[in-house]
Amino acid sequence: MIDLRALHRELLARHGPQGWWWPGEEPFEIALGAVLVQRSRWEQAAQALAALTDAGLRDPAPLAAADEDRVRELVRPAGFPRSKPRRVQALAAWWAGRAEAAAEVDDAALRRELLGIDGVGEETADAISLYCFSRPAFLCDEYARRALRERGAVVPGSYRAVARALAPALEEAAFSVPELAELHGLIVEEGKLRARPAAPAPRR
Repeated sequence: MIDLRALHRELLARHGPQGWWWPGEEPFEIALGAVLVQRSRWEQAAQALAALTDAGLRDPAPLAAADEDRVRELVRPAGFPRSKPRRVQALAAWWAGRAEAAAEVDDAALRRELLGIDGVGEETADAISLYCFSRPAFLCDEYARRALRERGAVVPGSYRAVARALAPALEEAAFSVPELAELHGLIVEEGKLRARPAAPAPRR
């Protein structure tokens, strides 16, 4: 079983504190970003968020009620113009009607509700649970899988299988919610570092 506390210490020493890592100033903005960034780069998602903000559609009720064609134009920078407008409006409709009450339900029930929203898969549900509702969640994304494999862990193929395999290590680590948020940020920073091309060797 991998020692996730050791992984946290290693990455913290390398990258420094990340804090409450996910970009965004308030929960719905963070949740919107989590949907918009699916299969896109963060720069693209940020452009779409900025367009929604400029149009007065970054709050849940106005976004849920907006014309879909209008939303499509605004979120076009994030790609997938057929599905993403529908998905951000589904998230907005759920948020407007359920977010306040959902804050009172247990972690598993909240995750089930999130998974019932069009376009919210397991990774996005975990991101929203952690960063918007301060619930304990470990994002088993590709960055995390790579970090685990590089440290000798056997990593299953599916998101759900990875989550099941990590459950004992997470229980052993007993992270707080802020530590889980920081660990995800550290893992992303590590993944970005690994993805950067090596600097060319100096000429001699």
